[in-house]
Amino acid sequence: MTGSRYMIVKGGSPAIHKLGDIRREEDELIIVKSETEDHFIGNFVEGFGFMEVKYQKSDCRPLLPSEIEKLNNSRIGLGGIIYKLQVDSEGYPIQTDEKERQ
Repeated sequence: MTGSRYMIVKGGSPAIHKLGDIRREEDELIIVKSETEDHFIGNFVEGFGFMEVKYQKSDCRPLLPSEIEKLNNSRIGLGGIIYKLQVDSEGYPIQTDEKERQ
């Protein structure tokens, strides 16, 4: 895998962090930063910011076209700055310099 990639982890699937299993009951958007033979490693896009969470590859799937469209029409707020999120057809982020201050 080259670079970060957005994916969906199936609701109820293990999400293993050093503090334990932090699974979510609903399907959730994750960002994958690396991988092993059996796991994707990353974090939930929304939540408390737990990093280095392991998700079984068999519990993850690529984004659907409708999910890509929704992401590409959304914005994320971080530290008073709003970022426009753009991903390609495989879920890889597209660099954009579009920012707005709140």
